[in-house]
Formats: sequence, C-alpha cells, structure tokens
Amino acid sequence: MKKINAIFLFIIMIFSFTSCNSDKKENIEVKETIKEIEVPELGCTKEQYLADIEKSLVSPGNNYRLKKFIEKLEKGETVYVAIIGGSVTEGAGIKDETGKELWQQGYAFQFRDQLAEKFPEANIVFNGAGLSGTPSTLGLIRYENHIVKEMGHKPDLLIIEFAVNDGGEPEFMSATEALVRKVYSEDEDSAVILLYSDAKTYKNSQDTKMIIGSYYRVPQISIQNAVEAPDSGISEDLYFDDYVHPRKPGHKFMADCLMNLFEKVEAAKMNDSYALPEVYKKNMDFSNFNAVFADSKNSNVKISAGGFTAVDNNSQSLKKGGNAFPSNWHHSEDSGNDSFVMEVNCKNLIFVYKVQGNWLPEKFGTAEVYVDGNKIAEYDGSNSEGGAWNNSVQKLIINEAECADHKIEVKMAPGFEDKGFTILAIGYGI
Repeated sequence: MKKINAIFLFIIMIFSFTSCNSDKKENIEVKETIKEIEVPELGCTKEQYLADIEKSLVSPGNNYRLKKFIEKLEKGETVYVAIIGGSVTEGAGIKDETGKELWQQGYAFQFRDQLAEKFPEANIVFNGAGLSGTPSTLGLIRYENHIVKEMGHKPDLLIIEFAVNDGGEPEFMSATEALVRKVYSEDEDSAVILLYSDAKTYKNSQDTKMIIGSYYRVPQISIQNAVEAPDSGISEDLYFDDYVHPRKPGHKFMADCLMNLFEKVEAAKMNDSYALPEVYKKNMDFSNFNAVFADSKNSNVKISAGGFTAVDNNSQSLKKGGNAFPSNWHHSEDSGNDSFVMEVNCKNLIFVYKVQGNWLPEKFGTAEVYVDGNKIAEYDGSNSEGGAWNNSVQKLIINEAECADHKIEVKMAPGFEDKGFTILAIGYGI
C-alpha cells in the first residue's frame, strides 16, 4: 500500500512539474507577443532586449509637439524629418564582407523605414544630415544649408545626435540649446528629440546635454544608459564595430529606441500646449545665429577675400555624395599672401577650416588668425588635432557678452605663403 501511494505521489509530481513548465512556456510566449520586434544579434534574449530599450528612454519630455507630429503622420500628411549629428548619424560602422561601407543601413535610415512602415499613408521627406567628426557648433552652422535648404522646408521633426562628438565645454551646450530654440521658434508644432549615442571607450557628454533637454522639456533618449547599464543584455563586442560606431545590430537598436519613444508618446495623453522659455539656459548663447559661406549674401558682413579667392573642390565629403562645403574660401599654392578680411558686428564667432587629407596632392600649411589686430591663433591645415583625413575643425574665436564691431583677418604664416589653406565656413551670433 505504501509502495502504491509512493508511485501515485511520484506520478502527481511529474504531472505537476510538466504542467508548471507548460504554463511557464505559455506565459513566456504571451509576453513575447506583447511587442512584435525582431531582435538583432546583440547577445541578448528578446526579454533583455525590450528591457534595454526601456532603459534608453531618459524622458518623453513635454509630448505636445511630438504628438502633433504623430497626428500629421496618422492623417497621411507630408512631413519633413531630419537627423543631424556626426558619423553615427551618417551611418558609419556598417560594412559588408569586403569592407565596403553600407551607410544607408545606419540607424537614421532604419528609423525612417520603420516610421514609414508604421505610418504607410504619410509622405515622409527625410534628410540624414550626419557629417563625420563634427560637433554641435558646426551642426548649428550647417543647419540652414544642410537641412532647411536641402529639404526645401523647415523640419517638422529634428533629431539631434552630437553627444559623442561634443565635449562638456559651454559652447557645445549653447549650440545644442540654439538648435532646439531655432526649431521650436520657427514653427509652434515642430518637434525635437535629443539622442545621446554611446562610445565604447570615452562614453559621451550626455550629462551636459540633459541640462538643456530638461530645461526645454525635450524628449531624450540615451543609448549609453542602455548599453552601459550593469544589467544590460547587450554585448559591447556585438554592438560596436570600433571605439564609437555601432555595427548594423547596434544601429537597429538605436532605431528601435526611437520607435519606442514614438509608441510611448502615441499612447499617452497629450500635454498642455508647449511654451518656449523666454530666457536662455546658458549665459553664452548663440541667439540670432548666422552662417556665412563664400556664396552667402549678408548685409551685416563685409568680406574681402584677398588671396583666398579660389574654391576647394575637395572639402569634407559626405557619404551620400558631394562635398559638405562646396562654397568656401581657398588659398592655393600660387595665391600670394593677401589677407582674408571679414568685418562683422557680433558677440561670438566660430571659425571653421579644413585639414587637408594626406592623400591629396596639394600641400597645406599654417594660417595666422587675427581679431581686431591681435593675433589669436595659428591653425595648421596639414595635420591638426583632428587628424588629417580632410576633416573640418571648428574654433570659437570671439566670445563676448555684447555685440561689437570686429575685424577678422586670416593670412598665411611666414614660410607658408606657397601652401594651401581653406576656410570652410564662419558662424556668428548677434
């Protein structure tokens, strides 16, 4: 009798264990169907992947503007979407088996495709305005030409990604603030998202960006918060291609994080209408900021190009084709040594020049820069701190509390009169 009871108890235990496992499996299957998503090869389960996506959402901010944008998508309207940033936004890090770059598969373009799939009736005019190695100060200079003029329209949504290219210096906070204010002040319905990418070795400057994001109640997403979390399921070796650029699975994760924000905002109640703060957060502001290129027409600026009348047709290139700065001031090897002179009334000014790619035949040299007759710097156009890969370098050379008349002079340094040097752009605030 005891033997029969023992056997019966054993059968019950087996049945109970099987039933529990069956229930557990069904619960997992139900949970995984909550959100249909393809998990990229990042070394994590779907459950971990969804949890890491949640970690990326710093704040939905005031959702009024983003919900207005979503309403346009739902109505099938034409919307203008732009993403400005550095090489991650440009699509760096994705390669095929031969090493060829597949920049069109970067997060910006994956996000565009996911947005189009979610809102198939909408006409999405998209501009991926990434440029390798560039910070928010240059993004502010590029905004009008590379986004508004290129799209033929102001963006209904601008995503800003400069956290891995910016340092913690005040000018980067101010440039981010100026971009937010520019978009918000141009159209009461236009939306902004601050996106903080991640770097494998040096991380990012999101802490300073969040000061701006919180002040303006902008939606914020931190990829660093997800990838670097102690309990993250994401393998860094599978996420990163190098020290900063994601592989294709990493780019997909970034796009999924953006779409997660959209789903959260879409499901939430709309906040009250948004009011732009009247006062700037940073004392050093880039209000009323203007970008000047060689073909610009600006009544506030007087320029005598001197020996910088040539055009550099090899300015920093874009992965999507063409030169980023086709209109520039170039001093060629036989231009002589007449100075470039600019007279402008401003309170701050950013000077942008090019470091010549070492594969190009023309030899570049060093130029001297003067402000109001005082020499403030020498800039090496052949091998600067940014390397020598035909990249742009930005320098804040005027920073004052009030506007004043200034004279900027650029001339080749002694011994470099027969060398090249390119001024790519100049930006100033009034």
